[in-house]
Amino acid sequence: MSRQGTVYSSFVFLTNVIVAYIYQYYIYAVLFGALFATSIVVHVNEHNFFTNILDKCVISCIVLYGGYVFFQKCRDGLTRGGEGEGEGDISIATMIVFTFLATIFLYVYGFFHGKFCFSEDVNVANMYHSLMHIVGSVGHHLIVLL
Repeated sequence: MSRQGTVYSSFVFLTNVIVAYIYQYYIYAVLFGALFATSIVVHVNEHNFFTNILDKCVISCIVLYGGYVFFQKCRDGLTRGGEGEGEGDISIATMIVFTFLATIFLYVYGFFHGKFCFSEDVNVANMYHSLMHIVGSVGHHLIVLL
């Protein structure tokens, strides 16, 4: 998979913009719109220090905001009470945690060990980076839908 694959996989973030907007998570929609833009720019022009930093800042904002929304929903779900309520929520929450950990594993573990997104084989690195886009997108869709 060439560098173009990471450009194409960045388009998955547009689905987050749309779903967040529909569900009235306007901050999420703006953040994912910004991520889409920075991701396209970074993957078209990979060696620009400024755009890489900007992209990491947007990613950090999404992680922090997503974590905030997730914990608020979990807290509200726990205080709702009622027998049998929230069983589906627990499954979704588990999938959210799994997608977060998978993304961290692909990026952080890969960084320190030269694997996955940081493989010496550029095609392998781009494939895992595209996978990371998809897994992260799915995790944030689940946060909105929780």
